[in-house]
Amino acid sequence: MIKKLASSLMLASVLVGSLVAPSYADDETTFQKIVFLPVRLVGSGTGTVLGVPLGVAKDGIKGYRKSSKWVANKLGNEDGDAQNIVGMMVGGPFGALGGGIYGVPDGAWHGMKSGFDKPFSKDSFTFKDE
Repeated sequence: MIKKLASSLMLASVLVGSLVAPSYADDETTFQKIVFLPVRLVGSGTGTVLGVPLGVAKDGIKGYRKSSKWVANKLGNEDGDAQNIVGMMVGGPFGALGGGIYGVPDGAWHGMKSGFDKPFSKDSFTFKDE
């Protein structure tokens, strides 16, 4: 029973993985591209797992800055010291939370996409300014 369940799970994961992978129906279909597919899938999975915390950190910081500036602007002066301090205390945590929540799918998508295109490269584990 357990072997049937395990084999069904493996078959289902292969089918789902093949749906996500692009088809190589061009003229340059080579043995190397076909053999490289499992490496791409593992690289995509690794990029997705590591992309989530990177996305949370990157988008959390970006949200903190934007909401701090927004509150400082609403208080009258975006460049004023007192307004920026209040903006960091009041608006910053909300922006960090919202940016972190937005960073989960953003980091997962970036890791999945770049991990498949360039598996285990520096680009799949870091964010560029996009």
